Amino acid sequence: MKPSVQYNDRIGHASADISNINYNQIAEQCNLGERYTIIGISLHGTEEISVSLLCKDNDESTDENEVLVTVYPTVELSVSDVLERLNVTINITNNSKYDNPNLDTNREVTIEEE
Repeated sequence: MKPSVQYNDRIGHASADISNINYNQIAEQCNLGERYTIIGISLHGTEEISVSLLCKDNDESTDENEVLVTVYPTVELSVSDVLERLNVTINITNNSKYDNPNLDTNREVTIEEE
């Protein structure tokens, strides 16, 4: 799954915890029926974040061709409805060495106010 914004100025990576989220219940709440199976989540925005569902279209998919669609549910979903915890990192430099998803910091530092 590839994220995209209007200009794709910078790229990054995301990680989330979902163990206590019931996606079958979310599918039922959003009236997806048997046609759509949720395979992912997409978040859009900054001040207000909208949630859409990345789904497999079971009616149109075949063994040779899987059809994936973005579903914008009529039910309003919040980020906490679909994810327990979320961490997003964005490389804001022009240096591609920081695009590596396995890159980690060496330590955490807290700057105290004077």
